[in-house]
Amino acid sequence: MNRDPDAPMWRRWLATARSIDPDLIPDKAWDLSFREELHAIDAVVAGQGIAILSDVVVGRELENGSLVKAHPLSLPGYSFYVVWMRHSPRSAVIESFLAWIRSVM
Repeated sequence: MNRDPDAPMWRRWLATARSIDPDLIPDKAWDLSFREELHAIDAVVAGQGIAILSDVVVGRELENGSLVKAHPLSLPGYSFYVVWMRHSPRSAVIESFLAWIRSVM
């Protein structure tokens, strides 16, 4: 089990939702869980429930309508870092990639 207090988990989502509206969510917790996000995605696409998923990971499914957001509340996610060797022969390509990432985020 992930013991990271910043992990986007149901317990954290429910606490955040209840802090906004105490009557919004019932007290019952869901029983099914997956260790791998891809398994949860497959289950949700197959109509087996709802999941907390990364908008980045399911962007295509959100765009094509095979998944929809069940609620507008989002939890802050993890940060991403790009690392490379200081004198990489591909530094120019890496810098171009970083400039593109910064332009779309």
